[in-house]
Amino acid sequence: MVDGDREPGRRPRSRARAPRLERAVADLYADLRLTPTLHTLLAESRRLVDAPAGSISVVDRESSTYRKLAERGIACRLGQSFPLDEGATGQAVARRRPVVIDDYASVSGGHLPPDHPASHGAALAVPIWWRGDVIGVNVAFAGRRRRFTPDDVDALEVLTQSAAGAIVTAGRGEPSLARVLRDHARTDGDPPGGRRVVTEVGDVRPVSRAVADAAVGLVAEVDRAVRRGGTAPRLHVALVHRPDTLRLLVQQEAEPGRDRDGSPGTASRAWHELRAALDGAADVAEIPGWGTLLRADIPYASAAAERPARAGTAASGLTPREAEVLGWLAHGLGDREIAERLVVSRRTVEKHVGAVLRKTGTSSRTAAVVHALDHGWLPRA
Repeated sequence: MVDGDREPGRRPRSRARAPRLERAVADLYADLRLTPTLHTLLAESRRLVDAPAGSISVVDRESSTYRKLAERGIACRLGQSFPLDEGATGQAVARRRPVVIDDYASVSGGHLPPDHPASHGAALAVPIWWRGDVIGVNVAFAGRRRRFTPDDVDALEVLTQSAAGAIVTAGRGEPSLARVLRDHARTDGDPPGGRRVVTEVGDVRPVSRAVADAAVGLVAEVDRAVRRGGTAPRLHVALVHRPDTLRLLVQQEAEPGRDRDGSPGTASRAWHELRAALDGAADVAEIPGWGTLLRADIPYASAAAERPARAGTAASGLTPREAEVLGWLAHGLGDREIAERLVVSRRTVEKHVGAVLRKTGTSSRTAAVVHALDHGWLPRA
């Protein structure tokens, strides 16, 4: 294994790569959304250094982890987070420079399956720099025994660093739902790298505020149920982007168990109460030997306007004011905040919320929003 150090007297980077680099950089900035930007970087990296597979991870210094956000030519734990000292990414972060790996099988903490072709070939890991720090790593897998040349290292480093601005800009403008859930967990008292493990898979797309708040609300409902059960296990949250709906899966790591007399334990009763409170907005199932799982399908909705679009009163049976309150509930606002916006008393808002719950046939605000999304009472994408 050798580093991508500069060698005395080495020849300058091949001029033949310059036009390809220019086109690659132009492609990177053509669509400033995070997922397309990362996929474009992977595709251009593959062409530039003849690497059939690659992955891009972003670094979270606060939790001392990195998260794999994109991959090409491999399918290995996309969306998961890993300790900052693992794999090729960990080496590039630690050395703060490109790292050439002769045989990926020799890497401590590597994540590729042993039988994968890329696991026994060469690899090149290049840091992504921003404001003097490594914010991510671009890894190219050769899939065979070969030597990445100094020209290869130079070319991939130039391309990768050219993408840094696009990655940062896209990430700021399009926060993923997974990031929203992690941020919410931290404001809710969950320490970095703590109880909630969030994974986002599929063709990740932006979601409306209503959909995001519905997902956050459901995860919060599970968290409260688990706490009421007297336990604080790790929660695994999966956000599966499907063509028409966002599928939310929340798994409690430990099986709730039962009391000595065979009746459902405290944790099981808490989940049962949650199932009743959600009124069909989500399915809750206990799977022996595996744990408890909540599953909800949330229809996509378009981003709300400056003031929330009124729900269809004819179809929903809501009054115009109740429809407006429902719109604000879809934004995740509480009674006090809604009262301030509508310039009415909090008691009046509580009355309207009660009417919304009654007319949607639900007993929780989150369930009401999911019901409204499912029946087209809120704007769709």
